[in-house]
Amino acid sequence: MDRQQENNGFGPLSKPRGNASLLAALLVVVFSVVVHLKISHSTGNQHGRDEFVFLLFISALLILSLVFSEVVRRVCLGIEEIRHKQTRYEGSWRKVFNSTFAFKYGRTILVVGVVSFLIVSFALYRDCNTFCRAEYAIFFSLNCFLVPQLLFLVGLRELSSVEVSEINERENKNVADGLAWSYYFGYLKLVLPHLEGQIGKSVYKYKIKEKKLFILLPKNCYTYDKIVDADPRITVAGNLDSYEINRGGILKRSYKHTVHRIEMPCPDGEVDEYHVVLEYATPLMSLYDMSQHKEGGLSRQERDEQVVLFIRKLREILDKCVDCKGKYELVPISAEGAAGDKGDERVQNRIADVLVRIHQDASVQLED
Repeated sequence: MDRQQENNGFGPLSKPRGNASLLAALLVVVFSVVVHLKISHSTGNQHGRDEFVFLLFISALLILSLVFSEVVRRVCLGIEEIRHKQTRYEGSWRKVFNSTFAFKYGRTILVVGVVSFLIVSFALYRDCNTFCRAEYAIFFSLNCFLVPQLLFLVGLRELSSVEVSEINERENKNVADGLAWSYYFGYLKLVLPHLEGQIGKSVYKYKIKEKKLFILLPKNCYTYDKIVDADPRITVAGNLDSYEINRGGILKRSYKHTVHRIEMPCPDGEVDEYHVVLEYATPLMSLYDMSQHKEGGLSRQERDEQVVLFIRKLREILDKCVDCKGKYELVPISAEGAAGDKGDERVQNRIADVLVRIHQDASVQLED
């Protein structure tokens, strides 16, 4: 099957990034060490020096220069942050310092820096004539002060889109992550635990076979006001009783679900009916609106990435919620050619077909 037709035509859902880049970097480091050992061995024999001590000295000097170069860069960043001490940091020098000089692995960096300094000091003490040379001082100065700052000035230190995406995913800083958490805490966590009880009190309790909330997740993020506009075979049958709670200063805030009826014509002229509790994932409309307005800062390509992350994060959240388990069904679907998108896209997986297939698969599993 064409991978683009997976998940009801939505396409494949990406998985969290792994550690392949770290493994590649490790291989590069190992290869470099081996090459430098061989070079050091040959040059050491020529100059009559201890190649191991020389390699250790050069490595420590390099690490020390990198640590110092990063400190210098942070000082440059701190110069700008000082100007915003009152507005961004409540006038606190401590907050300015922490925001500028905080390192994720600060203790490790400190230990490595101290060890490198001791190695350099030991090498100079052991053989000052060999290691105390002008070229090493120039190497240290260039690597510490000049080269890193030039890279910073011309923008070569800017994070790639891959790194930005990885950081956002790891630290839940994507737009999609915020929307998924908001959808869960502000809606799903409140209504899903009571869904089966609401169905049991309704006139549809014997008609609704799947006691779940079916959540439609269109790839283009466009949500119709009426699902019948997306698929005429799906019509509104009625509403479940409202579930009321006090929330956000609103007394007896009402939450209710709509029951939809799916009418599937059969070859013999009869019509099969299915009743489902069905709705769109409403936060997706925010992603759609952001992609349609330049002020939103979200391109269509970024929107397509965010909707995948939204589905992945929402599934991850709900899978860990005991109260929501078995009470929902996420239904990714292909785009429906929404108004606002240039050109209508042909629907390859109609909503009714997808939902009926889910019902039929569930019936087969029950029979087994």
